[in-house]
Amino acid sequence: MKKVLSTVVAVGNNPIAVWVNAIRNYFVFLHVRRLDERYDVWPVSWFSGIVIIGLIGFVLALLLIVDPIHLEWVKDGKAHEKGWFAATTDIGKSNWILWLSGFALFLLSFFRAERFSRAGFITWHRVFLNFYFVFTTVAFSGLLALLFKNLIGRARPFAVEGLNAWHSIPFYDNYEFASFPSGHSTTAGAMTAAIVLLFPRFGWLIIPLGVWIALSRVMIGVHFPSDAFAGLMFGIVFTWIYARSFARKRLLFRFDGQYWLQLRGER
Repeated sequence: MKKVLSTVVAVGNNPIAVWVNAIRNYFVFLHVRRLDERYDVWPVSWFSGIVIIGLIGFVLALLLIVDPIHLEWVKDGKAHEKGWFAATTDIGKSNWILWLSGFALFLLSFFRAERFSRAGFITWHRVFLNFYFVFTTVAFSGLLALLFKNLIGRARPFAVEGLNAWHSIPFYDNYEFASFPSGHSTTAGAMTAAIVLLFPRFGWLIIPLGVWIALSRVMIGVHFPSDAFAGLMFGIVFTWIYARSFARKRLLFRFDGQYWLQLRGER
């Protein structure tokens, strides 16, 4: 481990070049790790198929049954534009998560990992990967959700004309037509899954918060129920698959059977 990190290309005494080279070497080290090939990143099986079909079916049920009711509710002026839902909904924004985790990664990058003792290196390695996992899963899931929003172009409840709950203009880059899936809910799902995977003991706290964020998007009238549920599930599933890619490289997680993951170093 430390042997790979210590393979530094000669860069002279330029501190910026040394810093960049140390980061490059660390990610080379992550890339060349031996894979755990017992399980695929996406476990293709009858169980996976049932879960996906079930989630899609539930989204369709919300779309056909619940969304029209919600649209009438919004048009009647019953959305909670003030109160707890409005005050807490922006916890689901990805900005603050990316800034905090990105800043933590930036600070950690100035500590040359190979200079630590073995125990210190293991701690640095785990902390760095924790922040890296949170930053990238929130960023990647959010970017994909944004792509889907623009491709689908579904109108938000307050922008719908008439009582047709599905109105879309594909490839229309506009806030009023960026309803499906909910970006806040995607971030809430990704963060919920990440915290549950990294700190299972805090699941009882973070799961209700993730659900609350998704629900708040519906209650303040900026998303349909199907938008919020789809975003929440997309964030959770994406993070689970992403964590499995880490487990394949024997980073942070290890496989515990075909579907479950555990933190490396814990039983």
